Amino acid sequence: MYRAVGCVLIVAAGAGMGFSESLRLSERIHTLEMLLQMVICLRGEISSGNASLPDAFYGTAGRMDGKYREFLINAADRMKAGKGEKLSQICRECGEASLKKSCLTHEEKDAFFSVGKYLGYLDREMQIKQLSLYEKKLEGELRELKKEAAGKKKLYRGLGVLGGLLLAVLLV
Repeated sequence: MYRAVGCVLIVAAGAGMGFSESLRLSERIHTLEMLLQMVICLRGEISSGNASLPDAFYGTAGRMDGKYREFLINAADRMKAGKGEKLSQICRECGEASLKKSCLTHEEKDAFFSVGKYLGYLDREMQIKQLSLYEKKLEGELRELKKEAAGKKKLYRGLGVLGGLLLAVLLV
């Protein structure tokens, strides 16, 4: 009796691990989509609204929710404070605080943090081009990730169940 219950729990745990990894992939796609939306709004604020960088961040924050809104408001507040900090430092620190528990890869986080390195540099046109460049990069990553997502999700779930079954069989 206890063995049967133990085996069922082991299989359920393995399946849970597989489904958990599948959900992390979905969350990663969602996070990249939200970053893309944020970049598009920010680019629009800078180009159409002819807004200063802090005002563009505040304007974009009005269209975002949760941790993305928090990031934009914190960054804009620090820019307005004018303590002589570099924009790259502000974006990195605010981004790390807001997105520390996100499921983005290290490279994706670094790419996002590096956007601030070029935003406060030179004129409005260069800022728009930098945002457009990052937007294209995000679109490419999203396209590839979505293309692979269905197969990977099935694989994660299948391996989780299979791993649980294998472990249950070995323990019996």
